Amino acid sequence: MTKILINLVTIIVLGIIQVSFLSTWLFPVNSLNLILSLVIFVTVVIDYNKGLWWAFGLGIFLELYSSLPFGLLMMSLFFVVIFINFLFSNIFTNRSLYTLLILGLIGSVCYNLAVSFFYLLFIVFNYNVEMFKFDLWLQFVWQPILNALILTVVFFTYYISTSRLKNIFLTHSN
Repeated sequence: MTKILINLVTIIVLGIIQVSFLSTWLFPVNSLNLILSLVIFVTVVIDYNKGLWWAFGLGIFLELYSSLPFGLLMMSLFFVVIFINFLFSNIFTNRSLYTLLILGLIGSVCYNLAVSFFYLLFIVFNYNVEMFKFDLWLQFVWQPILNALILTVVFFTYYISTSRLKNIFLTHSN
């Protein structure tokens, strides 16, 4: 019960940071998607099922403050988590920084493509939606770079604070 409560409080705090602070900063920092970065980190490094739950919780939280059709951001986060897990399970097999950065870059681009694709689906099926601002340079260049930077900081913080990613069986002998 306490783990669920801790995850719920973490999801709410991350959502508040994303909506209240990061989106109000100046260019290019306002394109940083902290939620996407942390969902990718949780999916790759910690656990796929926890990544799905975080995508669900953070997607619902983002939907409350978004002008996009309800469910679009959550579907995009789910798509990214499933796709990242597929790539991680079949192509990238270790939990290294390089794997995390490559999957973070792929995940950022796929997330923006998924948001655009699902938005167009809403338009095709005659759902009454307003046009949203989509900046190609901001979404496909700055956001992946800043997300990779955040993933690097989170990875090294996690690496230093836990022993889960340390190579225990490889010792250096003189």
